[in-house]
Amino acid sequence: MMGDSREPAPRASRPHVSPALPAVGRRGMLPEATPELDVANAVLFVDDDVANLTVFEAAFGHEFEVLTADNGADALDLLARHDVAVLLADQRMPGMTGVELLTRARRDFPHVERILITAYSNLDEAIDAVNQGHIRRYLRKPWDHDDLRAALVDAIEVATMRRRLASIERRMMESERVYALGVVSAGIAHEIRNPLTMLMAHIDLASSQVTGLIDAGEDVPADRLQPVLDRITAIRRGVTRVREIIEGMSLAQRRHDDEQQTDLAEVVRLTTTSLRSSLQRRATTEIDLAPLPPVVGSSTQLGQVTLNLLVNALQAIPSHEAGGRHRVMIRLRRDGDHALLQVEDTGPGIDPAVRDRIFDPFFTTKRAGGTGLGLAITRRIVEDLGGSIHVDSTPGEGTVISVRLPLAPAAEDRADAPPED
Repeated sequence: MMGDSREPAPRASRPHVSPALPAVGRRGMLPEATPELDVANAVLFVDDDVANLTVFEAAFGHEFEVLTADNGADALDLLARHDVAVLLADQRMPGMTGVELLTRARRDFPHVERILITAYSNLDEAIDAVNQGHIRRYLRKPWDHDDLRAALVDAIEVATMRRRLASIERRMMESERVYALGVVSAGIAHEIRNPLTMLMAHIDLASSQVTGLIDAGEDVPADRLQPVLDRITAIRRGVTRVREIIEGMSLAQRRHDDEQQTDLAEVVRLTTTSLRSSLQRRATTEIDLAPLPPVVGSSTQLGQVTLNLLVNALQAIPSHEAGGRHRVMIRLRRDGDHALLQVEDTGPGIDPAVRDRIFDPFFTTKRAGGTGLGLAITRRIVEDLGGSIHVDSTPGEGTVISVRLPLAPAAEDRADAPPED
């Protein structure tokens, strides 16, 4: 244990950083950095007593990347220059108190988890720390090594989860834009392709007729027919170019995410966490996730699919009926060589007259808001990954949307597969 020494101590000459040893990613240990996410496990400890800084660094420097500062200004400077996961601050410091520091950190560095530690029992300080600094924990000195370590590990796990959610949300926004463009361009290409085909047929007919006139030596001089034939040829080249552009629009939307493998259950857990408050306000949530092998696709794609299905289920529940009356059920299980993800809601269901149109681009049953692209994008992603999507709905009872996605081939199967040409 370490007490709160109040004897005068020399001030630290500068903020200090202590390197950390690698850590293992399991409960009770630090999360492990991955190529997809550089997990920060840096802990910044701020205390105006240098002795306390030294003891903290000796106790935890072997496990965490420890940064120390003896005042609030230096701490804010370290937060600006380093990737910090947890800020641990003493309360009573000259110049800037712990609550003031944590409040500033909340405003300027909201991704950092905040913990206040003090040797004094003061209810007002604790209330200020919670209300102003939105701290994660309020700890007393002298601190116990195991208790403090558990608090730090827990805070780092939360910080890591926040990072993963933020990363997935950013990538999903980018993915949604790409797929929205793909859905729109596919619709445009479809609308243009048919008249282009008809136009090309008429061009071929006109060309053959003019060529026939020239070959037959009709009364119209060839030198007058040849310019017409040249113009027809130019028109054909233009139409061919438009057709190539349309095909290019389709090719540009093809992706290689089907080469990736993802834990679908983890994606579902992260997505439901990001929507937790919305789910709690709208309905009672039931989640049943069976353990499965990885599925084909990236976490971004699968996150977009899961998010769109959940948002669709939430929006199906009338706002005036929100609360415990309704349920949203999320199920994941294996179905042969596929994963089956189902999202069910107890909303009003879908009118049979429009059920077949819910996956069409720009179709929506909402009176206000909504682009009508969510389910269209979902179907596009699912089909790009070799899967399928199906809707079952009973008016007055609710809706179930089922997504089947292929399981990723096992490593030994991939090794035995013949090389692609």
